[in-house]
Amino acid sequence: MDPDRRPLGSPTRGVSTVEGQLVSFLERPGTEPAILLLHGWGSSAASFLGLLRRSASGRRLVALDLPGFGESPIGRGRWTTTTYAELVRSWSAAQLGEGYSLLGHSYGGAVSMRMAVGRRGPDRLLLCAPSGIRPLIDQQIKPKVTLFRSLRAGARVLPRPLSVPAVEWLSRRFGSADYRAAGPLLRPILVAAVTEDLSDVAARIEIPTLLVWGAGDAELPLDPHGRRLKELIAPAELVTLEQSGHFPFVDEADRFARVFDAFMDAQL
Repeated sequence: MDPDRRPLGSPTRGVSTVEGQLVSFLERPGTEPAILLLHGWGSSAASFLGLLRRSASGRRLVALDLPGFGESPIGRGRWTTTTYAELVRSWSAAQLGEGYSLLGHSYGGAVSMRMAVGRRGPDRLLLCAPSGIRPLIDQQIKPKVTLFRSLRAGARVLPRPLSVPAVEWLSRRFGSADYRAAGPLLRPILVAAVTEDLSDVAARIEIPTLLVWGAGDAELPLDPHGRRLKELIAPAELVTLEQSGHFPFVDEADRFARVFDAFMDAQL
Protein backbone atom coordinates (compact mmCIF):
# COMPACT_ATOMS: atom_id res chain seq x y z
CA MET A 1 0.00 0.00 0.00
CA ASP A 2 1.11 3.53 -0.76
CA PRO A 3 2.52 4.90 2.55
CA ASP A 4 0.81 8.24 1.89
CA ARG A 5 -2.61 6.57 1.99
CA ARG A 6 -3.99 6.15 5.48
CA PRO A 7 -6.93 3.80 6.15
CA LEU A 8 -9.79 5.72 7.72
CA GLY A 9 -11.46 2.78 9.49
CA SER A 10 -12.07 -0.92 9.20
CA PRO A 11 -15.14 -2.12 7.27
CA THR A 12 -17.76 -4.01 9.25
CA ARG A 13 -20.52 -6.39 8.17
CA GLY A 14 -24.16 -5.32 8.42
CA VAL A 15 -27.50 -6.83 7.49
CA SER A 16 -30.82 -5.15 6.73
CA THR A 17 -34.14 -6.07 5.15
CA VAL A 18 -35.91 -4.20 2.39
CA GLU A 19 -39.16 -5.29 0.75
CA GLY A 20 -38.80 -8.64 2.50
CA GLN A 21 -35.34 -9.24 1.05
CA LEU A 22 -32.36 -9.68 3.35
CA VAL A 23 -29.34 -7.69 2.15
CA SER A 24 -25.85 -8.07 3.59
CA PHE A 25 -23.26 -5.34 3.19
CA LEU A 26 -19.82 -4.12 4.20
CA GLU A 27 -19.56 -0.59 5.53
CA ARG A 28 -16.72 1.78 6.34
CA PRO A 29 -17.88 4.74 8.43
CA GLY A 30 -17.51 8.29 7.19
CA THR A 31 -19.33 11.45 6.23
CA GLU A 32 -22.43 11.76 4.09
CA PRO A 33 -23.33 11.52 1.29
CA ALA A 34 -22.31 7.88 1.16
CA ILE A 35 -20.70 6.05 -1.75
CA LEU A 36 -22.40 2.80 -2.75
CA LEU A 37 -20.39 -0.01 -4.39
CA LEU A 38 -21.94 -2.83 -6.47
CA HIS A 39 -19.88 -5.91 -7.32
CA GLY A 40 -19.67 -7.98 -10.49
CA TRP A 41 -21.08 -11.38 -11.44
CA GLY A 42 -19.93 -14.27 -9.28
CA SER A 43 -18.33 -11.86 -6.84
CA SER A 44 -19.47 -10.07 -3.69
CA ALA A 45 -18.96 -7.00 -1.55
CA ALA A 46 -15.73 -8.61 -0.33
CA SER A 47 -14.14 -7.90 -3.72
CA PHE A 48 -14.01 -4.24 -2.62
CA LEU A 49 -12.27 -4.86 0.72
CA GLY A 50 -8.98 -3.49 -0.61
CA LEU A 51 -10.66 -0.31 -1.82
CA LEU A 52 -12.57 0.10 1.44
CA ARG A 53 -9.25 0.00 3.26
CA ARG A 54 -7.21 2.08 0.79
CA SER A 55 -9.56 4.92 -0.03
CA ALA A 56 -8.48 8.17 1.60
CA SER A 57 -11.89 9.75 1.07
CA GLY A 58 -13.60 10.70 4.30
CA ARG A 59 -16.97 9.62 2.96
CA ARG A 60 -19.00 6.66 4.16
CA LEU A 61 -18.43 3.63 1.89
CA VAL A 62 -21.01 0.84 1.59
CA ALA A 63 -20.54 -2.30 -0.54
CA LEU A 64 -23.61 -4.51 -1.05
CA ASP A 65 -23.92 -8.23 -1.60
CA LEU A 66 -26.56 -8.39 -4.33
CA PRO A 67 -29.20 -11.10 -3.66
CA GLY A 68 -27.82 -14.49 -4.65
CA PHE A 69 -24.21 -13.46 -4.01
CA GLY A 70 -21.96 -13.25 -0.97
CA GLU A 71 -24.05 -13.35 2.20
CA SER A 72 -27.32 -12.10 0.68
CA PRO A 73 -29.74 -14.98 -0.01
CA ILE A 74 -31.35 -15.05 -3.43
CA GLY A 75 -34.83 -14.81 -1.92
CA ARG A 76 -37.90 -15.21 -4.07
CA GLY A 77 -37.30 -12.42 -6.54
CA ARG A 78 -37.10 -12.85 -10.30
CA TRP A 79 -33.82 -11.04 -10.68
CA THR A 80 -32.78 -8.97 -13.67
CA THR A 81 -30.73 -5.78 -13.90
CA THR A 82 -34.06 -3.94 -13.64
CA THR A 83 -35.27 -5.69 -10.49
CA TYR A 84 -31.83 -5.51 -8.87
CA ALA A 85 -31.79 -1.77 -9.60
CA GLU A 86 -35.24 -1.30 -8.07
CA LEU A 87 -34.27 -3.21 -4.93
CA VAL A 88 -31.03 -1.25 -4.51
CA ARG A 89 -32.91 2.02 -5.04
CA SER A 90 -35.30 1.07 -2.24
CA TRP A 91 -32.44 -0.06 -0.02
CA SER A 92 -30.53 3.16 -0.67
CA ALA A 93 -33.55 5.32 0.14
CA ALA A 94 -33.87 3.57 3.51
CA GLN A 95 -30.19 3.24 4.41
CA LEU A 96 -28.29 6.07 2.71
CA GLY A 97 -30.57 9.05 3.20
CA GLU A 98 -30.98 11.89 0.75
CA GLY A 99 -28.09 11.34 -1.64
CA TYR A 100 -25.31 8.99 -2.64
CA SER A 101 -22.66 8.37 -5.27
CA LEU A 102 -22.28 5.04 -7.06
CA LEU A 103 -19.55 2.69 -8.24
CA GLY A 104 -20.52 -0.38 -10.25
CA HIS A 105 -18.19 -3.11 -11.49
CA SER A 106 -19.02 -5.51 -14.34
CA TYR A 107 -22.57 -6.84 -13.73
CA GLY A 108 -22.91 -4.34 -10.89
CA GLY A 109 -22.04 -1.72 -13.49
CA ALA A 110 -25.01 -2.81 -15.61
CA VAL A 111 -27.27 -2.48 -12.56
CA SER A 112 -25.67 0.91 -11.84
CA MET A 113 -26.45 2.21 -15.32
CA ARG A 114 -30.12 1.48 -14.74
CA MET A 115 -29.94 3.24 -11.37
CA ALA A 116 -28.36 6.31 -12.96
CA VAL A 117 -31.49 7.17 -14.95
CA GLY A 118 -34.89 7.93 -13.51
CA ARG A 119 -35.89 8.41 -9.89
CA ARG A 120 -33.71 8.23 -6.79
CA GLY A 121 -30.50 8.14 -8.79
CA PRO A 122 -26.93 8.88 -7.68
CA ASP A 123 -25.25 12.28 -8.01
CA ARG A 124 -22.28 10.77 -9.88
CA LEU A 125 -21.34 7.42 -11.39
CA LEU A 126 -18.09 5.48 -11.65
CA LEU A 127 -18.38 2.49 -14.00
CA CYS A 128 -15.57 -0.04 -13.84
CA ALA A 129 -15.69 -2.31 -16.91
CA PRO A 130 -19.50 -2.60 -16.82
CA SER A 131 -21.32 -5.32 -18.73
CA GLY A 132 -24.45 -4.81 -20.80
CA ILE A 133 -23.10 -2.92 -23.82
CA ARG A 134 -23.11 -4.60 -27.21
CA PRO A 135 -20.44 -3.36 -29.64
CA LEU A 136 -21.62 -2.02 -32.99
CA ILE A 137 -19.59 -4.53 -34.96
CA ASP A 138 -21.40 -7.70 -35.99
CA GLN A 139 -20.45 -10.63 -33.84
CA GLN A 140 -20.99 -14.11 -35.21
CA ILE A 141 -22.31 -16.65 -32.74
CA LYS A 142 -19.60 -19.22 -32.10
CA PRO A 143 -20.25 -22.70 -33.50
CA LYS A 144 -19.91 -24.15 -29.98
CA VAL A 145 -22.74 -21.90 -28.75
CA THR A 146 -24.94 -22.88 -31.68
CA LEU A 147 -24.32 -26.58 -31.03
CA PHE A 148 -25.06 -26.19 -27.32
CA ARG A 149 -28.34 -24.40 -27.95
CA SER A 150 -29.43 -27.02 -30.46
CA LEU A 151 -28.61 -29.94 -28.18
CA ARG A 152 -30.21 -28.26 -25.19
CA ALA A 153 -33.44 -27.67 -27.11
CA GLY A 154 -33.51 -31.34 -28.04
CA ALA A 155 -32.83 -32.45 -24.46
CA ARG A 156 -35.68 -30.33 -23.10
CA VAL A 157 -38.33 -32.27 -25.06
CA LEU A 158 -37.28 -35.55 -23.49
CA PRO A 159 -39.34 -37.01 -20.60
CA ARG A 160 -38.48 -35.15 -17.40
CA PRO A 161 -36.46 -38.01 -15.79
CA LEU A 162 -34.17 -37.83 -18.83
CA SER A 163 -34.33 -34.13 -19.73
CA VAL A 164 -33.16 -32.70 -16.39
CA PRO A 165 -29.87 -34.68 -16.19
CA ALA A 166 -29.32 -34.26 -19.94
CA VAL A 167 -29.62 -30.45 -19.78
CA GLU A 168 -27.38 -30.39 -16.69
CA TRP A 169 -24.72 -32.48 -18.43
CA LEU A 170 -24.80 -30.24 -21.51
CA SER A 171 -24.48 -27.16 -19.29
CA ARG A 172 -21.38 -28.60 -17.64
CA ARG A 173 -19.93 -29.72 -20.98
CA PHE A 174 -20.56 -26.59 -23.07
CA GLY A 175 -21.37 -23.77 -20.66
CA SER A 176 -18.94 -21.03 -19.66
CA ALA A 177 -17.17 -21.17 -16.32
CA ASP A 178 -19.61 -18.58 -14.94
CA TYR A 179 -22.57 -20.60 -16.24
CA ARG A 180 -21.30 -23.84 -14.74
CA ALA A 181 -20.63 -22.18 -11.39
CA ALA A 182 -23.93 -20.32 -11.25
CA GLY A 183 -26.23 -23.20 -10.39
CA PRO A 184 -29.87 -23.54 -11.44
CA LEU A 185 -31.15 -20.49 -9.52
CA LEU A 186 -28.65 -18.00 -10.94
CA ARG A 187 -28.33 -19.37 -14.47
CA PRO A 188 -31.48 -17.71 -15.85
CA ILE A 189 -30.19 -14.37 -14.50
CA LEU A 190 -26.83 -14.91 -16.20
CA VAL A 191 -28.42 -15.91 -19.51
CA ALA A 192 -30.53 -12.74 -19.47
CA ALA A 193 -27.47 -10.67 -18.59
CA VAL A 194 -25.29 -11.88 -21.45
CA THR A 195 -28.02 -11.20 -24.01
CA GLU A 196 -29.08 -7.81 -22.65
CA ASP A 197 -28.14 -4.58 -24.42
CA LEU A 198 -28.22 -1.46 -22.26
CA SER A 199 -26.99 0.91 -24.95
CA ASP A 200 -30.23 2.91 -24.88
CA VAL A 201 -30.01 3.17 -21.08
CA ALA A 202 -26.39 4.35 -21.24
CA ALA A 203 -27.31 7.02 -23.79
CA ARG A 204 -29.78 8.51 -21.26
CA ILE A 205 -27.20 8.97 -18.49
CA GLU A 206 -26.70 12.68 -17.82
CA ILE A 207 -24.87 12.77 -14.47
CA PRO A 208 -21.07 13.12 -14.16
CA THR A 209 -19.63 9.75 -15.14
CA LEU A 210 -16.16 8.23 -15.04
CA LEU A 211 -15.29 5.03 -16.89
CA VAL A 212 -12.33 3.03 -15.58
CA TRP A 213 -11.04 0.15 -17.69
CA GLY A 214 -8.11 -2.22 -17.53
CA ALA A 215 -6.12 -2.22 -20.77
CA GLY A 216 -5.67 -5.98 -20.36
CA ASP A 217 -9.32 -6.78 -19.68
CA ALA A 218 -10.01 -10.07 -21.51
CA GLU A 219 -13.62 -10.45 -20.31
CA LEU A 220 -14.91 -7.09 -21.54
CA PRO A 221 -12.10 -5.66 -23.67
CA LEU A 222 -11.58 -1.91 -23.67
CA ASP A 223 -11.86 -2.00 -27.44
CA PRO A 224 -14.70 -2.29 -28.39
CA HIS A 225 -16.70 -2.29 -25.10
CA GLY A 226 -15.13 0.66 -23.30
CA ARG A 227 -14.79 2.79 -26.43
CA ARG A 228 -18.44 2.15 -27.32
CA LEU A 229 -19.64 3.12 -23.84
CA LYS A 230 -17.61 6.33 -23.96
CA GLU A 231 -19.48 7.26 -27.13
CA LEU A 232 -22.86 6.49 -25.59
CA ILE A 233 -22.52 8.45 -22.33
CA ALA A 234 -22.12 12.09 -23.31
CA PRO A 235 -20.66 13.39 -20.01
CA ALA A 236 -18.30 10.43 -19.49
CA GLU A 237 -14.52 10.53 -19.15
CA LEU A 238 -12.44 7.38 -19.66
CA VAL A 239 -9.40 6.37 -17.58
CA THR A 240 -7.37 3.37 -18.72
CA LEU A 241 -5.21 1.43 -16.26
CA GLU A 242 -2.46 -0.10 -18.35
CA GLN A 243 -1.44 -2.86 -15.93
CA SER A 244 -4.97 -4.04 -15.13
CA GLY A 245 -7.33 -6.74 -16.30
CA HIS A 246 -11.02 -7.00 -15.42
CA PHE A 247 -10.44 -6.04 -11.76
CA PRO A 248 -8.50 -2.74 -11.78
CA PHE A 249 -9.27 -2.10 -8.11
CA VAL A 250 -7.32 -5.30 -7.36
CA ASP A 251 -4.67 -5.25 -10.10
CA GLU A 252 -3.65 -1.61 -9.53
CA ALA A 253 -5.19 -1.07 -6.13
CA ASP A 254 -3.39 2.11 -5.08
CA ARG A 255 -3.80 3.87 -8.41
CA PHE A 256 -7.47 2.90 -8.59
CA ALA A 257 -8.02 4.24 -5.08
CA ARG A 258 -6.49 7.59 -6.09
CA VAL A 259 -8.72 7.81 -9.17
CA PHE A 260 -11.74 6.80 -7.08
CA ASP A 261 -11.02 9.40 -4.39
CA ALA A 262 -10.39 12.21 -6.86
CA PHE A 263 -13.67 11.57 -8.68
CA MET A 264 -15.82 10.94 -5.62
CA ASP A 265 -14.47 13.93 -3.66
CA ALA A 266 -14.59 16.41 -6.56
CA GLN A 267 -16.99 19.33 -6.25
CA LEU A 268 -19.93 19.00 -8.63
